[in-house]
Amino acid sequence: MMRVSKKIWLFGLPAILLIGLAVMTVMFFQQRKTIAEQQRVIDAQTESAYHALSNDLNDLNVALSKLEAASTPARLSKSFSDIRRLSAGAVRALSLLPVAHANDAGLMQFLTRTGDYAETLMDRVLGGQMLSEDELNSLGELKACCAELSESYDGECRAGEFPAPGGFYDERDEENITNYPSLLYDGPFSESSEEAEPMGIPEETVDEAEALRRASALFPDRALRLDGRTEGTIVTYDFSASDEKGELCVSITERGGLLLYFMGTPTGTKNDPPSDEESERLHAAASAYLEAHGFGRMEPSYAQYYAGTVVLNYAAVQSGVILYADLVKVYVDRDTQAIIGLDAQNYRFHHRERDFSDSILTEEDALATLSDTLTLEKISLALIPKSNTREVLCYECKCTRGETFFIVYINAQTGAEEEIFEVINSEEGDLVV
Repeated sequence: MMRVSKKIWLFGLPAILLIGLAVMTVMFFQQRKTIAEQQRVIDAQTESAYHALSNDLNDLNVALSKLEAASTPARLSKSFSDIRRLSAGAVRALSLLPVAHANDAGLMQFLTRTGDYAETLMDRVLGGQMLSEDELNSLGELKACCAELSESYDGECRAGEFPAPGGFYDERDEENITNYPSLLYDGPFSESSEEAEPMGIPEETVDEAEALRRASALFPDRALRLDGRTEGTIVTYDFSASDEKGELCVSITERGGLLLYFMGTPTGTKNDPPSDEESERLHAAASAYLEAHGFGRMEPSYAQYYAGTVVLNYAAVQSGVILYADLVKVYVDRDTQAIIGLDAQNYRFHHRERDFSDSILTEEDALATLSDTLTLEKISLALIPKSNTREVLCYECKCTRGETFFIVYINAQTGAEEEIFEVINSEEGDLVV
């Protein structure tokens, strides 16, 4: 007797197929909802960063204007301090806008140099020197450039409507861009140091195909495409991918074929400070990634928190000395502990073997400079950058005074106070001012 198999049909389709379609439909709409929610968070943060940038540029323009009326060392120092603070704020806001890291380099450099120039002049005024005619002229030119910037970023703006990458420069040719005020001073962004060559990159070069091969080896599950080539002190081939995993951009150096930068998409939106337990997991993931990719021994520094991401800063270590110029930023997904971003530009530019053969002060002699009002928590040796071409070996003294945390850098050869920073714990991370 022949047996006939039976199938259950609903509306002309097998039941199991109909159930599968229903599940896929639910998953599709849940994914769309999640993506839409993430986009709303990103848009809100983008708008907030844009308005912060607009406000800082406007206030920076005002602070530069006030310099024209200042005459006493106290008032000049206050104005220079404001300029430095506002420049740093504008840099932070600019870094949060979804602009390719290479395309906003000129604006970022202008803002950073302005703040650094102000700090240099403030030190000079506090040392009893008067501003020269050339310095006053440079400040006037800075004010004119800042006024134009402020006007460019003025007004209400929704996400996606702010100036395009490099928008401030699109109306200028390369010659005009270089005609910003010449800030000739011994600072980290002086013209002399900008001409320095990267010290952490081999001389041999790779072509576009080899750069793509190396980028694909780092991200084998992503279909990378070439976006172009970025010229500059460190020339890179730039690649990107866009799929269900989100956006990804990758930069590989032409010299050496090394990973310089990549940035992916976080899975969540948490931006609150992590617990001690979570911090340990995040640091463990970042340290393992750096070790696996050949960065050697690294010392964790401060952290910052963004939507779904924690940014952990690491500095290279040689013979027990922290090399703060050799900095790497690691972006870790808060939900998965996956590494979704890395910025190794400072590390690639500066990293090499240093010579520490010169005699230095003992810890006891160096601490004689430290204020009696401070309580020493930790002391270690650190090499701090004073310019792209000059570094100073210091004792890094982490101290407290009541509830306030300070880091004091004492020159390991002269005993002079090189730098003093206050560390402020905020919802966005540790701020060093």
